Parts: sequence; structure tokens; C-alpha cells
Amino acid sequence: MQQDATLFFILLFFAVVFISQALILPAAGSKAKHKELSQRLKESQTNLDEEARSLLQEHYIKSLTPLDRKLVKFETFSSLKKMIELSGYDWSLTQTLTVTLMFSVIGLITALIFRQPIYVGLAAAVGVWFILYFWLNKKISDRLAAFEEQLPEALDIMRRMLQAGQPVTQAFNEVGNEMPAPIGIEFKNTFNLLNYGYDMRMAIMQMAERTPTVSMLAFSSAVLLQKETGGNLSENLEKVSRVLRARFKLQRKIKTLSAESRLSAWILVLSPFILFLFLSFINPEYVEPLYRDPRGLDLVSGGIVSLFIGSMWIRKIINFEV
Repeated sequence: MQQDATLFFILLFFAVVFISQALILPAAGSKAKHKELSQRLKESQTNLDEEARSLLQEHYIKSLTPLDRKLVKFETFSSLKKMIELSGYDWSLTQTLTVTLMFSVIGLITALIFRQPIYVGLAAAVGVWFILYFWLNKKISDRLAAFEEQLPEALDIMRRMLQAGQPVTQAFNEVGNEMPAPIGIEFKNTFNLLNYGYDMRMAIMQMAERTPTVSMLAFSSAVLLQKETGGNLSENLEKVSRVLRARFKLQRKIKTLSAESRLSAWILVLSPFILFLFLSFINPEYVEPLYRDPRGLDLVSGGIVSLFIGSMWIRKIINFEV
């Protein structure tokens, strides 16, 4: 009976985590969009000559620690390193793996010290890795959203610098000095690369890889198009800024209109768990069959699966791509 209760609460914990993340994290479509943008940027890089691609790869490899260079050869670790970079953290891959593994071991040992079944300890250890994954995804979403929100203002600064007769490189430096993170850091890094002698196309491509968004793709296209074919970059940046502001305004309007639906989703998803905790407090015997009777566990499992499907469905309805 005790093991059934333990299994029930483990299941309940993971249910709350996964269902809440289904509503908090960006939709699968947004993640797929970022992958598609990254793929398009890679296709753009195929137009670079072999020497330029070698320089890009060499610069990236040099920025890694010796152990990280060995780990990124594996696809799983390479993907994790990419997530860390997109989240804006300056953690090394080795540090991240070491700290996460340490917390996993602590969770396993803690469960064994309290004489819990082995699967409880394993669930705690695995849960740490899930938390890392969800946390990085949330930080990536927040960082890219902040970057897109700041980009129109950054383009206005660049446009004013160009109209004042300053070169493009100095415009990047001005944005890096004037704007806060994350966009200030990215523009400052690009300015440093240009000062080191990097080609404009290479520097812009590196910046676009670190911020794979629709807005960044529009900006990089405007800059690279002007470099290759000529034209008035100041005028192009003004047009891009106007379009991005209109897009952001529409996103805000959609978010406001869907606020009631998001609140309803949270209430519908969390009310069963809140009701369970409330009844457990005022009348524990009433809810005991849910986790002491195998039939109760089956009912709870079915309900959790239904809640997860429902939360994914609601998220699909209230998330719009602009």
C-alpha cells in the first residue's frame, strides 16, 4: 500500500510538471519555426567560400573548453550545448553536465536515505534532467522574445547613425553600447568580430545563429542584400523596423484577446490537483482510495493523460503564429 501511495505521488508530481510546461513553454510550432530558420541560415552559409566556413568553425571550436570539444562531437551533447548558447548562459557544457549529474545523484541518495523504493530515487534523478530541459527551453523562449521586442529600437539607432554618416560597424557598436541585454550583447559581439577583420556576411550569420527568429532573419537579409547589391541601407532598415513594430503590435493584441482563454486553461488544468490537496487536508479518508486502490490509480492515470491532451489542445487553440 505504501508503495502504491508513493507511486501515486510521483505520478502526480510529474503530471503537474508536464501539464504546466505544456501551457508555459512555447508551442511546438515555435520550436519547429526556430529549427526551420536555423536550417535556412545554414543553407545561406553554403554560399560562403570554404575558407570563410573554416574560419567560422575554427572560431567556434576555439571558444570551447578542451573537454567540450570532445563532447560536442556527439549529437546529444551538441544539441544541449546549442540550447545553453541560445538561452544566453555562459555555462560550459562540462559544467552543466557536472552540476546536473551531481543534483541527480543527490536526489537518488536522498530517496534511498529515506528508505524509498529504488524507482523513487531513479524518478528523482531523471526529474532533474527534465527540469534542466524545461528551464533552458523557457530561458530560450524569454531571450528570443526579448530580442525581437528590442530589435525595432535597435534598427532605429542604426538608421540614425547611418544618416549621420557613420559606417555600419560603428552603428553596431552604438547599439551594443546603448541597448541592454540580450540585443546589446549580440550587437557588441558582432562589432567585435567586424573589428577583428571578419567579413560582414560571416559576422551577421554568426549573430543570426545565436538568435534564430523571424525578425533577425529579416534584418540579416536587409543588411546582406544591401552589401551584395547596393542600395540605401538606412531606408531598408526603416522599412524593416516599421514591419517588425506592426508585427509585434499584432502579437500583443492577440495575447490580450487570448488572455481569458489562457486563464481558463490554467483553472481547468490545476483545479483537480487543488481540489485533491484540499480534500486531503479536510478529509484524508475520502481520497485514500485514489492512491491505495489499484482501480483508483488507474482512474487517476487516465485523468492525467486526459488533462495533458486537453492542455495541449488548448495551447494549440490559443497560440497563433504571426
